[in-house]
Amino acid sequence: MLFGNPAHRIEAMLVFSHFRRGLERWLQMSTMQCRAVATAANRCWKCGNFEVTNMFFCASCGTIRETAKEQDFFELLKINKEFKIDTSTLVQNYRHIQSMIHPDKFAQKSEQEKEIALEWSSLINKAYRTLSKSIERGKYLLVLSGVTISEENTSVDKEFLFTMMDLNESVEDAQTAEELQKVASQLSVDIEDLNSKLVQLFESNDMDGAKETIIRLKYLLNVESTIKEKLLQLNLKS
Repeated sequence: MLFGNPAHRIEAMLVFSHFRRGLERWLQMSTMQCRAVATAANRCWKCGNFEVTNMFFCASCGTIRETAKEQDFFELLKINKEFKIDTSTLVQNYRHIQSMIHPDKFAQKSEQEKEIALEWSSLINKAYRTLSKSIERGKYLLVLSGVTISEENTSVDKEFLFTMMDLNESVEDAQTAEELQKVASQLSVDIEDLNSKLVQLFESNDMDGAKETIIRLKYLLNVESTIKEKLLQLNLKS
């Protein structure tokens, strides 16, 4: 026999094992290259079809499509690109899309499809978290317009900052839930006013005004968060 010698058999097995590992690596690299080329060309990574009638699945072979690196969150969740959105539609669209591309749906699919489904699911969750909160949605609209907000928030006037200092002191000095609720009640009105103002600013494309208003809103939301934490502590003590 060709491999009758034990040493020859072991050598042959090692050669075959090395060949198999090399083949597996080649196939993996080949798939990754195909995916990269498909993404760049906006075509199906599996069959090469260019038709894009569905964001998530190939119109030709039905395979889940690649995620785009720069995916617009509004387009992803099929919501009009504006600050004032229909939150019920946002939730409905989010749940519908997740039901289609959730990784659990691809448990019996190839490793490539599982990985892509996981990428989609992560991206959709991120998009939903961004658009579901007014301040994050506003900041995202600014980013889409090329406007960024620095961490220092230096554009806020001193009068507003003094007001925030007084507000924080009121929260810190409050000893009862009733006192905190009184501050929270007025704060809720102020937050709603800023949200309404943001609608007008974005509709008029006043990005500078929207930026300053979002910074103010951020301060108010931080105070609101502090109040909720202090109320929770008081409830735990009672």
